[in-house]
Amino acid sequence: MECKGKTTRGKNLYALCILKRVSRLTVTIKKGFGTWYSSYFGTASLFTNRVFVAFVFWALFAYSSFVIPFIHLPEIVKQYNLSTQNDVFPLTSIIAIVHIFGKVILGIISDLPCISTWNVFLTANFSLVTCILILPLMHTYISLAMVCALIGFSSGYFSLMPVVTEDLVGIEHLANAYGIIICANGISALLGPPFAGWIYDITQKYDFSFYICGLLYMVGIIFLLIQPCIQKKQSKDKPTENTNV
Repeated sequence: MECKGKTTRGKNLYALCILKRVSRLTVTIKKGFGTWYSSYFGTASLFTNRVFVAFVFWALFAYSSFVIPFIHLPEIVKQYNLSTQNDVFPLTSIIAIVHIFGKVILGIISDLPCISTWNVFLTANFSLVTCILILPLMHTYISLAMVCALIGFSSGYFSLMPVVTEDLVGIEHLANAYGIIICANGISALLGPPFAGWIYDITQKYDFSFYICGLLYMVGIIFLLIQPCIQKKQSKDKPTENTNV
């Protein structure tokens, strides 16, 4: 009987230890979720920064247009009977190779003391959307190769995104802000190709996929253009809030 009593007590103590650990783990998870929720959706959220919200809207429109050439270029090459030339040096490879050099060169240019990183970033976006809009108008391999090289070079602005994000939200919020921007780019890249395919199914032409996605990219660039106005308005509102306090 004594042995049975000891075993039952031992089991009860073991069960209590497990319950304590589970309760501590639950409290830790609740605190972590509360911290995460307040940082993303609370009063100190990044989404209260209207300049950053405009940047997120740009990211939602931007990356889909960059993905479209990789999907539709092989079909455009077949349409214009350029398969033999494309097999020697694929157009998608031109974009990928020049993209590497674009990242390095645009980074060097933005580091120059007399040049603003934001202006380089904005110019590269304008160049990229222009290339996407004019790409369907090119019917020879050389012209397509030149436009693809410009697409690869202009898309090198991705290397400037951490710098631009840090300028918008500060170094303290850079990790969270850059994660949100990359997530928005991922959503854009995920939805862009099906949308372009849907446009082709309706129109039976690849040209309209470039035109419509390019126009959507222009909408994203509009959010970049209004950012300085929003930033000035925020800087004017802050002193009035401080004086009211």
